[in-house]
Amino acid sequence: MSERVFKQIRTIALMISALSVSAPGYAQAPPGPTSAASHAAAEAKIARWLDLQNATLNLRYRVIENSAGVVTTNQLQHRESLRGRIKADCAGRYAVNFGLFTGPRFNSGWDNTPIGISDTQRNLAFKQLFFAAQPVAGVEGQVGGLYILRGESTEITTYDEDGYIMGERISVRRPKDLYFDEISLTNANLNPDPARIGVSHRFRDFDQPNYRQFLVDKKFGKRARASTDFTADRGARIWRQSLNIKTPELHYVDTVIFENYERVHPDTEYGFALSIDKVVTRKLSFNGGYASIDSRFGGLNSDRFNSGNRVFLTTTYVVSPRVTASYYITTAVGANPTLPLQTMSNLVVGYNVLPDLRRTGLF
Repeated sequence: MSERVFKQIRTIALMISALSVSAPGYAQAPPGPTSAASHAAAEAKIARWLDLQNATLNLRYRVIENSAGVVTTNQLQHRESLRGRIKADCAGRYAVNFGLFTGPRFNSGWDNTPIGISDTQRNLAFKQLFFAAQPVAGVEGQVGGLYILRGESTEITTYDEDGYIMGERISVRRPKDLYFDEISLTNANLNPDPARIGVSHRFRDFDQPNYRQFLVDKKFGKRARASTDFTADRGARIWRQSLNIKTPELHYVDTVIFENYERVHPDTEYGFALSIDKVVTRKLSFNGGYASIDSRFGGLNSDRFNSGNRVFLTTTYVVSPRVTASYYITTAVGANPTLPLQTMSNLVVGYNVLPDLRRTGLF
């Protein structure tokens, strides 16, 4: 591993250490009344303004083989993410939300390390940065670099979780008044150009909308949720539906998710995914299934899946409250066109930094 990578790891460690020196359990002199009061004041001051929601460090080893049997990816990759918001009021009804991520393109939040067959990558950018306002309970407006709404669908039949758009959205969550748990309308620009990853490069796209979505989501008791949306994306028009059902009585399956899409313009195509979840123990869980995505879908859905008829399986093990390990494998089955992704395997280890940051008492 290069000296540069060691320096990056050392810098991150020093930052975490600096944030954690006041945490309980660290070797230090107990604070006196004055320092305790100062710490409480600092905590109140920072928490009043900054709400951290996610902070993770990840490593994965990925191998991809195309349908010609050629290994196109054999790489150790890293991913860093930080999500949160800066609140204008204590309740957070008005806030600036931000998402800082690694990743070289729309559907990838991972950068290559020097270990592997591809070149090293260095990307870090605010992919999301938007202002959110809730002037009335259950009604929220957003404007800026936004996350993509999926309802009950997953990134297999929609867009990769690393994706982003630039525009505005209004969401209403008043089920007692309007039946649906969520009604959202989005008007935005979707630009997957790798040169436009950072929000600062996409502000010029704000007044050129090419992406519109209308989505509704409904909860049925404690057992089921369903969503449907209509999306117009750069000329394509797509309907999506998804149903998420909890099935504890099946014993071997805890949750079943069925999702599908119908593209109605400029051509007509259909695709779907059926996946199941099973929690074996408090530490071990499985997710797997079968999906079929047409070859002209666009390539902006999950980079772990892309297109084709394929089966997939994810095994997740919670090593500790901070460390999680997972293994994902997918392979194409049945009749398929030429695929850039025939078989893929990912081994991922993730470290949740957020508990350590909150341990300082400042967040």
